[in-house]
Amino acid sequence: MKTLKNIILGLTLTLAISSVSFAQSNPCNPCGGKNMKSMGDHNGRVFSVEDPMGRNTVTFKSTAPLEDIVGTSNQITGQLVFDPSNPNAGGRGELVVPIKSLNTGIPLRDEHLASSDWLNAAKNPNIEFKITEVKNVREVKNTKDAKTFDVTAVGDFTLNGKTKQISVPARITYLKENKMTEQKMPGDLLAARTTFDVALADFGITGPKGMNLIGSKVGEKVEIDLSVVASASGGAMAGNPCGGKAAMNPCGEKAQMTKAVGNPCGQKASNPCGEKKPQNPCNPCGGKM
Repeated sequence: MKTLKNIILGLTLTLAISSVSFAQSNPCNPCGGKNMKSMGDHNGRVFSVEDPMGRNTVTFKSTAPLEDIVGTSNQITGQLVFDPSNPNAGGRGELVVPIKSLNTGIPLRDEHLASSDWLNAAKNPNIEFKITEVKNVREVKNTKDAKTFDVTAVGDFTLNGKTKQISVPARITYLKENKMTEQKMPGDLLAARTTFDVALADFGITGPKGMNLIGSKVGEKVEIDLSVVASASGGAMAGNPCGGKAAMNPCGEKAQMTKAVGNPCGQKASNPCGEKKPQNPCNPCGGKM
């Protein structure tokens, strides 16, 4: 009898681990998805840069003799990976800003900015910064509920379809969840800010042919200021509506393998991966399999 119980337990664990592994690699599964695949292989906590209130901002400023131009966007998405308890382990991340979300205050100028003469949004719709390394970490402040670090972020910056490796100074502040931070968004937070210059020539941006606007009406360099607050409310699965506070369960917060036979995602009605969401046949967290 004892041997039979051990066999059943072993099979249960094998099925559960297999389901978790499939969930992480299955693009049809909201509990797996791209984020888990791209960021889950790095040691550190994953913080999601997706604020539904649109409070994350990127600002660019062009200064030239005939005109100054300031543009903004609050449509920043992506992830940051960083371990505040082991900052010297470094980090990584990815931030994406749609070209057509840039707002200079003049609609016609925004159209020109997105045109093939400038940023060519039809062909290259996004500005991307893929952070591959975080180095030169220096602790600036350490309190009970917060830690601040000055770092250097190294990565691939893509603009106008061209990619160049850049190294930029940044300040990172980790905030433990409390009543004040909950007013911003749930979960532990990671605030990051950086300011750096981008030379338009490095990315093949020349403006309309024959008009010589760069240097007269548009600066040869553009200053970029980026300020984001990311949330770890999903734990190792930040940005995943299925949560992620269970060690072996990528989907449910408090799910137990014994509570949902064959389903490692639990039964919570509020959990889109729970037993009450059987309509997705590609999703091992969807109940009936």
